[in-house]
Amino acid sequence: MKDLIIQIAVAVIPIVAAFIGNAIVKNKQAVSLIQVIQPLAEAAVVAAEQLGVTEAVTGAVKKSKAIADVKAGLAKLGFTAVDEATIANAVESAYASMKDLIESTYTKGA
Repeated sequence: MKDLIIQIAVAVIPIVAAFIGNAIVKNKQAVSLIQVIQPLAEAAVVAAEQLGVTEAVTGAVKKSKAIADVKAGLAKLGFTAVDEATIANAVESAYASMKDLIESTYTKGA
């Protein structure tokens, strides 16, 4: 009976270890994404605002441009399967956190 329990434990341990290892890797990827996406979103928002001033681009176009820039930046860093809603939320969050600075820096012509 002990031998059977030991054999089952020996068979199950690699499966459990693989599952835990996979969860840790996914968690590290999520943490890395969180650390990377906010600075990218902030830079994209600033670039979109500058584009709004230089080329008279409107709000919806600026947001689309910022989302595309963040998506391209993430792809360059190896994050190719990021949900677009996640990117849009990061862009909106970056805009909200920088709104006062943006409004004081860029004119409202666009």
